[in-house]
Amino acid sequence: MKVKKFMLWLLILAMAVTFIGCGAKNEPVAIDEGTGEIPETLSIYTNTSAYSRAAGAKDNNDLLCFQAMEELTGCHVEWIHPPVGGGSEKFNLIIASGELPDMMVTSWARISGGAKMYADDGIIIPLSGLIKKYMPNLSAYMEEHPEVAKQFTNDEGEIYYIPFIRRDPELKVFEGPIIRQDWLDKLGLDTPSNPDELYKVLKAFKEDDPNGNGKKDEIPMTAIGFENSSYGIGDLLWMFGTTYDYYIGDDGKVTHGILEDNFEEGLKYIIQLYKEGLIDPDYILNDTDKLSGKIMNDQAGFAYSAQPSKYYANMNDGVRKVVGIPHLKKDGVKHNVFEEAYVMDVTTISMAVTTANKNPSGSLRWFDNFYGGKGMEIFNYGVEGVSYERDANGQPKFTDYIFNNPNGKSSQEMQGLTIGTTQSPFPAMQLWNNYSQTLAPWGKESVEIWMNSANADGVLAKFCLSLTEEENDIVTKRTSEIATYFVENINKIIIGNADISTLPKIRETVKQMGIDEVIDIYNAALERYNKR
Repeated sequence: MKVKKFMLWLLILAMAVTFIGCGAKNEPVAIDEGTGEIPETLSIYTNTSAYSRAAGAKDNNDLLCFQAMEELTGCHVEWIHPPVGGGSEKFNLIIASGELPDMMVTSWARISGGAKMYADDGIIIPLSGLIKKYMPNLSAYMEEHPEVAKQFTNDEGEIYYIPFIRRDPELKVFEGPIIRQDWLDKLGLDTPSNPDELYKVLKAFKEDDPNGNGKKDEIPMTAIGFENSSYGIGDLLWMFGTTYDYYIGDDGKVTHGILEDNFEEGLKYIIQLYKEGLIDPDYILNDTDKLSGKIMNDQAGFAYSAQPSKYYANMNDGVRKVVGIPHLKKDGVKHNVFEEAYVMDVTTISMAVTTANKNPSGSLRWFDNFYGGKGMEIFNYGVEGVSYERDANGQPKFTDYIFNNPNGKSSQEMQGLTIGTTQSPFPAMQLWNNYSQTLAPWGKESVEIWMNSANADGVLAKFCLSLTEEENDIVTKRTSEIATYFVENINKIIIGNADISTLPKIRETVKQMGIDEVIDIYNAALERYNKR
């Protein structure tokens, strides 16, 4: 039976490869725009959200926002949802079968081969002309925000997918440095702002018993891995103006942290912290549950983390307090944040229209409701008089239907059943007024602090770049091999299994592995992007 099952999957994989590889490459697809009227039914492939699943939703038609959208537009959606964790397999099976839905939602910007390949193979259609004609809400936004439109337009000026858009800058900022404010207050310490001040704070956390149990059992800084952009100890490099990945240097050219002198300076700092017991010795083994557990159990005092609403819910006892602090940096450093989300007005979640769609113009007219007007309000807030009311300024405010539901469901479950933009796997226009209401006070304050202290000009937004098929093959192969080698060896240096004197050898090895070729490709792609 195992052999038969294995052979079946081989056959499915072969079908997918054959279907994708044998399309009419580079031949323009004739597009019948359709009637332009919103259709009565649409078939859409997309994931479901974790929040809605936890609340018991079977498909998106169980969500209040989609029910209200159907009432608003007269269009009923037949949803195709992959099983949890089976999105890639389900997507490939649909492509291989040739039985396409009208629209497909996936991470088109990161899909293997790129969205253009799927258009060349006759699976999805180009959208630029259709958007201008049939999506007035999105078109107006793109005209007013050309830098955002650039992020989902390719080098040839074509659009193949429509993404989830974060309308307000605060929505891009949801992770940064957090600290136990009550520990600082107890020890009479100021909020650290640079490497030296952070060292002094972490040293005091280790030596001066801020949790008050009479033992020196505190973990000054906890983390998850080295290169985890949300939680890793590598984020300490940001203070020195560098990082553990590719980024844009002060000269406007792409480089990689390992090749720059300030990387060694930052690495020496991390080594010192680890050697003196100021960094969690289990940082390589930690996960998010372990990290948050150490903070909530009064073991750890500092970390890079997502905004601390979770800690507010578990720790707000009038004594303990976790806050986001301004991004730290050494004197003279310009760029102090290298998290891609900080510069991305769009996410990878995006919608493409397939060649099976008989009325793409009407489908996009329906979809435009998610980017403006009453539809955008529905998707962000649900139904007025049920899930939200208006305040004195006319702004939507969530009701107890969300935050104190009489049926006993949690706030997250009710968000999953009601609105579409929280933890959303479906593209739309998200609003800060929506998201900010779902945050605890510590979370909202942290977002504002991080946003006002970040300089992310050095971030290389890789998924906005358009690579040729040849460039993509090289980058995919080289970056994976280089990252694996690089992280393994840097971790060895940090924990003391290798000496920092091996750094030149690591640099030479990554050069032999082709890092310069990758950098050249990224520089060429960045130049093309800047000309869009």
